[in-house]
Amino acid sequence: MDKHKSIAVQYALILVLGAAIAGLVSYILFRSRLNADVTFAPDHTVIDNPLMGFAPDAQNIAYCEKSRLVYVSLTWAEWEPREGVFAVDALERANHLARWRADGKHAVLRFICDIPRGEDHLDIPRWLYEKTGNGTHYDTALGKGYSPDYADETFRAYHEKALAALAEYCNRDDFVAFVQLGSLGHWGEWHASDAGDRSLMPDERVCADYAALYAGHFTNAKLLTRRNYDFAVDGGVGFFNDMVGDEADTEEWLGWLQNGGSQRTSGEALTLKPAGSWGRTAPVGGEFTSSTPMDVMLGSDIGQVLSSVSLSNMTFIGPMVPDPNAEEYALAAQSVLRRMGYRIYVSRLRTQYDFANQAIRLTLSFRNAGNAGFFFDWPVTVSIWDRNKKAVYTEILPLDLRSLNTGDEISAEACVPVSDAIEDAFYVGVSITSPDGTDHVRLAIDAGKKAEFAGDVQLIYHYDKTAAA
Repeated sequence: MDKHKSIAVQYALILVLGAAIAGLVSYILFRSRLNADVTFAPDHTVIDNPLMGFAPDAQNIAYCEKSRLVYVSLTWAEWEPREGVFAVDALERANHLARWRADGKHAVLRFICDIPRGEDHLDIPRWLYEKTGNGTHYDTALGKGYSPDYADETFRAYHEKALAALAEYCNRDDFVAFVQLGSLGHWGEWHASDAGDRSLMPDERVCADYAALYAGHFTNAKLLTRRNYDFAVDGGVGFFNDMVGDEADTEEWLGWLQNGGSQRTSGEALTLKPAGSWGRTAPVGGEFTSSTPMDVMLGSDIGQVLSSVSLSNMTFIGPMVPDPNAEEYALAAQSVLRRMGYRIYVSRLRTQYDFANQAIRLTLSFRNAGNAGFFFDWPVTVSIWDRNKKAVYTEILPLDLRSLNTGDEISAEACVPVSDAIEDAFYVGVSITSPDGTDHVRLAIDAGKKAEFAGDVQLIYHYDKTAAA
């Protein structure tokens, strides 16, 4: 080969190599445009989410139409009017449960044996009273009624059957999300006294047995007790305060949560154990007190109400709630709602092109900017949508939102194959749904604009090759 031909070949090789290098560089640069690192700020105004907020009486249609939770109060007399006959149909009719299920709402439930009223009466079934009848008819400043002997073995045996039947009804789906440990005391609040201020509550051992019944029978709902009893704290149970709006009572209740204490009974006192990070790992509920007018609580007292709701890390309030149709309560009610529940959002999204697998590796980080935790194992899904918002890829992330407490951050990865459908443009969507896919959590992302959706999926990021060039 002559010298000139050799040089020509070398030039040709250089040109081919140069073209290959240029192509490779161009390919790398092009693929590198898929890389992004985006952070998001929380939106504290997002309040219309499931499993939090106001929980009005389920029988009040006008109130419940504007809530995501409803409250079901059930006396034993209503539940089992005849021995062994449980009034499921009557329960559903009286509380419009078929309607609330269809609307995607969830319920708070309390089972009650004693409600003080204006006249002497029974809140347990008449047939059970005739079998036991060894309780106390009382007439106090709270009202009149009958407090059963909760330690009576016959009473307890029938109670377990009734509670087991109620739990079986609730466990068939996830409609009942929260169950307040009732059964004992006035209004199921675990306190009861006669006219001489003698406690009608059973001792700590018996109370612990009642709590164990609830824990053993209710498998889907989260449990709450009126105070932070040691067996409740040890069992990871939440708490409820039925005196929201009463500053002195709420301060006392918060003091119990923080420092512990005791509660008198007819025997051995109930021990209250410091609760630690209440409202973050187990729910806190309650209702507005009936001892103070609503216009006062949401008027001149609104400052202390907001403070107590925040300090309590509350998830829900009900059944005593403000009228959602009353304009005079609207701003104050919104302020209360903004201090309740979770605010889950994507805090960071990183996209990195994986040359080895010709895929986009997504890393998503989540935070909770709310005052309360999220207490249910709902799946988190990331999805990729083409420029026409057609889903091309979905993956359930290995995350447990129950571990997402305020201030923490959890992350997960997904690997998305690159296809022609998303070569030039795509959206990243994130959804948190109920296990049956019928209910959705709106992410509390402050995107600086109206949230964008594809169906029920919230879109958090948009890649466009043209814009990225």
